[in-house]
Amino acid sequence: MKIIKCPMARERHEQRLRIKRLSISALSHGMLLIILALALLLDLLNNFSIANFFFFTLSAMVSQVTFWLLFHYRINLKLHDPSLTLLQITTTIAWFSLLISLLPEIRGSLTILYIMVMLFGIFQLSTLEFACAGLFSLVCFGGIIIADFHLRPEEVDLRFGLMQWVILASAQTWIALFANYVRRLSVRLKKQRHVLQHSNRKMRLANEELEQAMEQLDEIAGTDELTGILNRRRFFEESRLRLENAKQYQPSVLCIIDLDHFKQVNDRFGHQVGDSVLERFCQITRECLRGSDLFGRYGGEEFILLLPQTNQESGMQIAERIRHTFSQYTFDTIEEGLTFSVSIGITLHRYGETIEDTLNRADKALYKAKDSGRDQTVYISATDATA
Repeated sequence: MKIIKCPMARERHEQRLRIKRLSISALSHGMLLIILALALLLDLLNNFSIANFFFFTLSAMVSQVTFWLLFHYRINLKLHDPSLTLLQITTTIAWFSLLISLLPEIRGSLTILYIMVMLFGIFQLSTLEFACAGLFSLVCFGGIIIADFHLRPEEVDLRFGLMQWVILASAQTWIALFANYVRRLSVRLKKQRHVLQHSNRKMRLANEELEQAMEQLDEIAGTDELTGILNRRRFFEESRLRLENAKQYQPSVLCIIDLDHFKQVNDRFGHQVGDSVLERFCQITRECLRGSDLFGRYGGEEFILLLPQTNQESGMQIAERIRHTFSQYTFDTIEEGLTFSVSIGITLHRYGETIEDTLNRADKALYKAKDSGRDQTVYISATDATA
C-alpha cells in the first residue's frame, strides 16, 4: 500500500477518495432512476407518475451536485466530518423513504435500499453515528407505514407493514453488528500494519548499519594498519580485477619499491622511528599518484604499485618523481639533515600473463637497481627478463 507522508498530498488524496465515493452514490441514484423509468414505460407502477419521476430525478441531481460542490471548493474541510458521510447517508435515506412511500407495490423489495445505504458508511462512521443512521431509517420507514395506514386504512394491512418494519429492524441490527466487527478488524489491521511498517523501518536501518559495518570491516581487512594503504592481499585482489578488465591495447606498469638500508634505521633509531619513516614515505608516494593507481605494502619496507593505462615512459616518470621527492625530504625531527633513498624496479604488464609473472619481472628489476648502487629506477622488459 502506498504511504503518503506529505500532509498536503495526503489531503488531496483523501479529497479524491471522497469524490470517488460520491460518484458511487450518484451512480446508485442513477441506476435506481433507470429502473423506475423502465417500470414507467412498462406501465408497472400505479401511483407513480412521470411528474414524480422528474421530481426525484431533479432532487437527486441537486443533492449530488451540492455535495460535489462542497468537495470541489473544499468547504467540507472546515467541518467536523470532512467526508460528510453521515450527512450523505441521512439525505439519501430521506430521499429513498420519500420514493418508497409512493411505491407500495414494490415496497418490500425496496427496503434493501436502506441496507445498501448503510454499507456506504461502514468504514467512515463511528458506532454511535452508524446506530443513529440505522435508527433514522427505521423511523422513516415506520413513518411510511403509519402514514399509509392513516391515509388508506381500508387498503393497508398494518400487520404486514409491521412485519416489514421488523424485518428491516433485524437487518439493520445485523448490519450494525457486522459494521462494528469490520471497524474493529480494520483498526486491528491498521495497528498491525503500523507495527509491521515500524519493524520494516528498524530492519532496513539495521541492514544499512550492517552493510556499513561490513564495508568498514572489509576496508579494515584490506588496509595496512601502520600506513593506511592497501595490504598485500587486497592489493593483489584489486590488481587482478583491474588487469582482467583492462583491454589488450591498454598497457599497465607494475613497480616494486624498496627503502634502501632500512634495517639500519631500525637498528640505529628504533622501530617507532622506522614506522614514522614508512608512514612519511607512503604520504609522499600517494601525493605523486593518480586516483586510479593502486598502492600497497608488499612486506616490511617493500611497497608495490600498479599504474593502469600507463606506458613505459609515463611509468618511469611517476617512479622517478616518487624516488626524487622522497630523497629530497629531510627527517630533521629524527636527525638534522637526515635523508633516505629508495630503489625501484619497474616493468610493463603483458596482456594475458598473470600478475605473479609480472611481479617476478619487476622483482628482477629491483634487484638490478640494488646491485647497481641503489637510489635509482631500473626498467626491465619481458624480453630482457628472458635473455
